[in-house]
Amino acid sequence: MEDGVLLRLVDKSHCTADCCVKLLLLVQERGRRGLRQLTGCWQWLRANPLLAVLFAMGVLVRVFAWGSVPPGLNQDEASIGYDAYALLHYGIDRNGSFLPMHLVAWGSGQNALYAYFSMPFIYLFGLDEVSIRIVSLIFGLLGMCAVYWLAKEIFGEGNGAVLGAFLIVICPWHIMMSRWALESNLFPTLVLLAIVCLLQALKRGGIGWWAGFSILISLSMYAYGTSYFFVPVFLLGSALYLGATRVVKLRVLLTQCGAILILTLPILLFLWINRAGRAAIDLGLMTIPRLTVPRVEQVSSLFGSDAFHRAGANLQQFLDIYVTGHDGLLWNAIPAFGYLYPISLPFIVIGIGYMGKLALKDRNVSAALIMLMFITALMMTLVTDTNMNRINIIFYPTVLLAASGLFWTWKNVKGAAYGAIAAFCLFFAAFSVNYFKEYPDRISPMFYESLGDSIRYASQATEGKIYVTDKVNMPYIFVLFYEQFDPHEFQATVKYKHEDAPFRQVESFGRYAFEQVPELRPNEAAAYILYNSDAMQQVPEGYAIRRFNHFTVISKQ
Repeated sequence: MEDGVLLRLVDKSHCTADCCVKLLLLVQERGRRGLRQLTGCWQWLRANPLLAVLFAMGVLVRVFAWGSVPPGLNQDEASIGYDAYALLHYGIDRNGSFLPMHLVAWGSGQNALYAYFSMPFIYLFGLDEVSIRIVSLIFGLLGMCAVYWLAKEIFGEGNGAVLGAFLIVICPWHIMMSRWALESNLFPTLVLLAIVCLLQALKRGGIGWWAGFSILISLSMYAYGTSYFFVPVFLLGSALYLGATRVVKLRVLLTQCGAILILTLPILLFLWINRAGRAAIDLGLMTIPRLTVPRVEQVSSLFGSDAFHRAGANLQQFLDIYVTGHDGLLWNAIPAFGYLYPISLPFIVIGIGYMGKLALKDRNVSAALIMLMFITALMMTLVTDTNMNRINIIFYPTVLLAASGLFWTWKNVKGAAYGAIAAFCLFFAAFSVNYFKEYPDRISPMFYESLGDSIRYASQATEGKIYVTDKVNMPYIFVLFYEQFDPHEFQATVKYKHEDAPFRQVESFGRYAFEQVPELRPNEAAAYILYNSDAMQQVPEGYAIRRFNHFTVISKQ
């Protein structure tokens, strides 16, 4: 009996020893693999010093003073941030929907993908300007890498790829987009990353790349409303091109179409519910909500009876933006610099010709897909009431077209290319100085800088009512954001001016009320938040005054 026990103990010790040896070998192999990867990165840096400098500069200009430039908060940022916070901690958005696949937001809706992507960062860092802008930064950096990779696929390893990296690094549209939290920011990068996966699937095969393409292009349908037109048209064009050139077998195309259809079924159901005027659907794991007015129909002429007549006006509006480089909205572009500096237009025109030649004559699949992305975006402008956010899908292919034109110039008129690169560098330097020194003061009142400080101060200064100026665009969302209000209590106490409006104005909720210029109520122990220009010159005795950058808080002592 004792011998048997001893034998079992010996066997177990041998087994333990074998496991330890295998574990040590595994750790050693992982260590060697990590060392090889570090060595590979170091070798790449030594072999590509210019690219390393470019990407370092691209990261720096997107991260420097990040969270404070732009200062303050846009109402759409506050909306997506608060709903993400409410979903994270309470499981509902501010309109009471349980895990909605699309946010009701103001009434006419806001795409929910950005909110869900932001939830881990709000969990880790709390709800503030920094945590809700992390997603835009990450997607900006991913987009920067994707443009370089695509430029390399289109033009090869040499100067064309470097020029693609150069233009996306210094691109004003991309820098500004990466630094604030608008839900539409996700859409163009998701499409670009989907194209990267598609090209990798065509080159390498494997179910992983095909799955990556299906998931990313499907996710883009949840990112922004313009995707409802762009994605189906782009997919149809891609399928026809890949099928006609026999790059992909019909069986693979049909499999991808089926996968994408399944993945986008909830958003298609959402569109049907709101187009047909049906009731919201609770699926248990998520809610498909009904909006007061479908936002997509407000900004698109696709469903209107005068769609043909509006197409001409939409196209003219787009051309004005594309030629001038800005849409008059300072949070989208600084007029002097535009989306890619005024000198880019000739290179975009040259690039269309050169990229078209690569796509048609040289059968460059990467070039063909980027041209198809550009053409589909152009078609979309016919049915969209245009500003830079709504047509942001066109700017990645625009950067690659400008790189294509600059690369052609480099190959044929090298002196002109050197001059153009120098001019781009000067524009970038001027933009950087303007963006970090002058721009914050200009955008500050538009992003309501110091409103958050005013709300926090007023909320601590009194236990009574707080009256907030409604000259702020949707002031209630800033109170919800900065006070991290319980959405259940908001739902129980909110009073709207017009319940069914596309942008519902809130009269009051909880102890907060909203008036154009709040008037003092001597019989109440209340606090008042006003613009500095509206604050009273003489305040009666018994009141305390605290001034912030743009707002004044008056409270009963």
